[in-house]
Amino acid sequence: MTDRTTTAVTGATDTGRLYGLGLDADWRLALRAPLVLVLTATLVLQLGLALLLGGGRSMAPAAQDVPLLDLDFDGVTELSIGSGDGQTLVLRRDGAAWLLPALDDFPVSAARVDTLLDDLDELRRPLPVATSADARRRFRVADDAFERRLTLRADDGEATLIVGDSPGFRRLFARLDGEDAVYDIRLALFDLSAEADDWIDRGQLQLDPGEITRIAATGGSDAGSDDSTGDDWALVRGEEGWSLEGSDEVVDEAAADALANAVATLGYTGVLAPDADAEYDLDAPALVLTIEHNGKQRRYLLAPIGDTGDYALKGDGEPYVYRIGAFDAATLVDTNRAKLLGEDEPAGDIASEDDGATGDAGDDTAAQPGTADDAEGAADAGGAEVAERAEAGAAAPEAAVEQAEP
Repeated sequence: MTDRTTTAVTGATDTGRLYGLGLDADWRLALRAPLVLVLTATLVLQLGLALLLGGGRSMAPAAQDVPLLDLDFDGVTELSIGSGDGQTLVLRRDGAAWLLPALDDFPVSAARVDTLLDDLDELRRPLPVATSADARRRFRVADDAFERRLTLRADDGEATLIVGDSPGFRRLFARLDGEDAVYDIRLALFDLSAEADDWIDRGQLQLDPGEITRIAATGGSDAGSDDSTGDDWALVRGEEGWSLEGSDEVVDEAAADALANAVATLGYTGVLAPDADAEYDLDAPALVLTIEHNGKQRRYLLAPIGDTGDYALKGDGEPYVYRIGAFDAATLVDTNRAKLLGEDEPAGDIASEDDGATGDAGDDTAAQPGTADDAEGAADAGGAEVAERAEAGAAAPEAAVEQAEP
């Protein structure tokens, strides 16, 4: 009995030591081994260095506070945008203005360029999403396979950003030229368009409609063709409203105001390059408009572009040829003297009158009596009853003549 009790107590004591109530001598010897002591000392040293060198700074990667493009954006003088198909567009700064050399230095929308530069300036270098050559090709940011290649030239140097596919809304994969890291940045591909028409200033033809005092047209609708009516007119604004020059006829004020607004707010879909392959002939324009406004004068030549419905417009003394959409050109080209006087009838009303006239003619035809020839034709066809009716109808006028004779 005593031996069993002693054994039980000894077992309990060993179990208690094993679970932290105390360490067995073997464990103490193991923890004092040289290897364990070296590893423990190394861990303590690393923790100390981390606390000492970290100095309480944020645990976020420091790279996120570094600009992606190391440039003075206020000193950027040129943007070069290359597309994957080999097309390159250059925007160049001239003082406070941006110009398109490809379009004879046509003005660029300054607001759009400023927005792009601000977005690029705010980009920070995030953690890379990939670095391998396969990933660069997969994300289309390789040197020979990309969506856009943007080069910014400034007074203090230049930087090139290679842009590829989009992983989401207003997000693009991008890589700095000469680096392997691929980043996911906040930018849209349309912001880096390589098409000149996406950058042009849209307000070059804009006027204040209230300052327009005279609009004169030469040629009018269908001018320049064999069917031209030569409908020339001049609309003048006076103290009492609009009037036709040299005429006492009353002008439709709504039609005159619509024309003035169309001229003042004229928009264009693009600017035709000097070597553009477009079918138009401004030497034989369909319409010549002369606009007087605020003591100045503008003269527009308009010519149709092939069968597209669009028109080419060129102002006197300007090198640029604007492409005017069919909708915007319609008011200018279709306005004539009759419309300004409110005399043009809608096509629907004219068609209704024509239909009515046709119907009346049909009724008159149906009411006319038959002839002897009709009777003979009906009899030959075997319609005896129809023939009899036709003969009766043919005889009726003869009977009336006989009764009228004395």
